[in-house]
Amino acid sequence: MSPQLTSAQTDRAAGVLLGTACGDALGAGYEFGPPLRSNRAVAMIGGGCFGWAPGEWTDDTSMAIAIAEVTAGGSSLRDEAALDMIARRWADWARNAQDVGNQTRAVLASAGSQPSAKMLAGAASAHHADTGRSGGNGSLMRTAPVVLAFLHDPGELARAARTIRR
Repeated sequence: MSPQLTSAQTDRAAGVLLGTACGDALGAGYEFGPPLRSNRAVAMIGGGCFGWAPGEWTDDTSMAIAIAEVTAGGSSLRDEAALDMIARRWADWARNAQDVGNQTRAVLASAGSQPSAKMLAGAASAHHADTGRSGGNGSLMRTAPVVLAFLHDPGELARAARTIRR
């Protein structure tokens, strides 16, 4: 468990999470669309292929929230029970989400309704073996809560990142 954060660190951590959610919501209306021209203003428009409301975030932020909430409760991302909790939260969220990435949906579906972290890792490996696809920006979008959980210990952060990358 990390030591108590200062008020400034807490503010910055909240800023990181809010900033990534806002950036995701800003881009949601443009997702899967053509590149914008350099002179086009970007706005919180909503819409896009999923009919987002202005300010609504995508699956990437929804999945990051599960990580942030589990670690905020004091659980370590190196603990199998915490990873299982995240896996179950993702499965619960995906049941009614309007946007779940194709690879994420395939992995969650093949792991069953109450997946463990090991089940998801196995399903992800099988998906890659079957399709040759396993890369996407989603994992990058979920790095902020991982980093915030280990502000006090860069070595432990690296170990946790290697644990959850599976």
